[in-house]
Amino acid sequence: MNENGITHYCLGNGEPKCDGCKQEKNWQTLNQMPDTLRKALQAQAQRIDSFGCIISGRPWYVAA
Repeated sequence: MNENGITHYCLGNGEPKCDGCKQEKNWQTLNQMPDTLRKALQAQAQRIDSFGCIISGRPWYVAA
């Protein structure tokens, strides 16, 4: 994953079909970056609500 490609991220919640989602992997990638870079990229990206995603049939799910 390249940090320029992070447009969405999800904190994940451990539910089946959430773990391993590309959106959760984006969050893990962001957390490995220095704070200044992470905050800049995170400010431009959209956070996906994991509960809303599950309730609506996981439309944001993307296999890693």
